[in-house]
Amino acid sequence: MRGGPLFNRLAGGGRRFLLIALLFLLVLAVPGFVVISPFFLTLLNDQGADWSRLSDIGQTYGAASAVLAVFALMGVTASLILQAREAKAGREQTLRALHTDLMRMAMDDPLYRACWGTFFTSQDADEQRAHMYVNMIVNHWLMMWELRAITEAHLRSVAAVVLAGPMGWRFWTDARRRRLVSAGTRRERRFNRILDEVYRTVPAPAARRPEPPRRPSRFPRLPWRHPDARAVRGGLLFLALLAAVASAVRRLRAPRARPDDV
Repeated sequence: MRGGPLFNRLAGGGRRFLLIALLFLLVLAVPGFVVISPFFLTLLNDQGADWSRLSDIGQTYGAASAVLAVFALMGVTASLILQAREAKAGREQTLRALHTDLMRMAMDDPLYRACWGTFFTSQDADEQRAHMYVNMIVNHWLMMWELRAITEAHLRSVAAVVLAGPMGWRFWTDARRRRLVSAGTRRERRFNRILDEVYRTVPAPAARRPEPPRRPSRFPRLPWRHPDARAVRGGLLFLALLAAVASAVRRLRAPRARPDDV
């Protein structure tokens, strides 16, 4: 029976901790044996004052110094590799930040958006901006995937939510072929295959655009039985009565035409 994601994460963390502990003990054990080795030379010597024999035995510990030199070289090599990876990650993060800034400028200005050429398959401005925003989401996932900050299960979960929507589904429909071909590293190719597998499992959404959110009215409609609505109705009725009375008074005061005036 397989455990859940939390169990797998804890198991992976336990194995990593065990490996680090074993390496640490090995690094401490080798110099320790070298330090205490002279105390055991007397146990190997049959004659207590034969220093030449002890010297011959001590020369056999030259292999220990060679082992220590190898471990030191391995440590220096590992540190150089880690520094190179960090420098590469820093460069990639800087380039992606610049790419994000360029996309934000294009999202805000149609003129800059037109400079991207045939990047879009739709002429609608809202769909173009949505395409660029989903592209930023996918690039964020890719950076987390390359830094091993997101697991495959988590990636599949969030990708299923985004790609099931109309904007995410259309984005991957347009960009999947280009991304599958242009992947540069093995981990990036794995990332694109995961998203493509999720894309194949989610159903295609309905071909309709989402309705834009309605702006709230300055004069919201009140329920019919609301006290404020009753007050408004009463005020309107009173104004109508005043208008009717004023019209009747005006008619009564108007002079009537006489026969001799004609």
